[in-house]
Amino acid sequence: MSYPLPAASCIASVQAHASAVLVCLRGEIDIATAPDITDYLDTLTYAGSADLLIDLRQVQFMDGSGVRVLTRARARVQGEGRLRLICTAPVLLQLLRHPSLQLWFDILDHLPPPVDPPQAAA
Repeated sequence: MSYPLPAASCIASVQAHASAVLVCLRGEIDIATAPDITDYLDTLTYAGSADLLIDLRQVQFMDGSGVRVLTRARARVQGEGRLRLICTAPVLLQLLRHPSLQLWFDILDHLPPPVDPPQAAA
């Protein structure tokens, strides 16, 4: 399944990854780019049951606006959905794992293999 890309230049690609949606971000995630990302992720999480993988490996900078975008996306998939981040940049990891922020994101260091959920027996 293909997903149309928004006009936001910081969204590099969006594609299906088994039962998840892989959103690859790039560049700077800040007060200027966060609204477009938020709008797009809100569209993906409209039903509240999305399985999102957000790849941050091409992101060079992220401020509090970016953290707010990710926190909002996670809140919107609570319940049957989930949010996982792919991040290897030490500066971003320091921000996302800062103990006083208590963000508790599920952070991976690589793209997991695409695994479809088990099918229910008929």
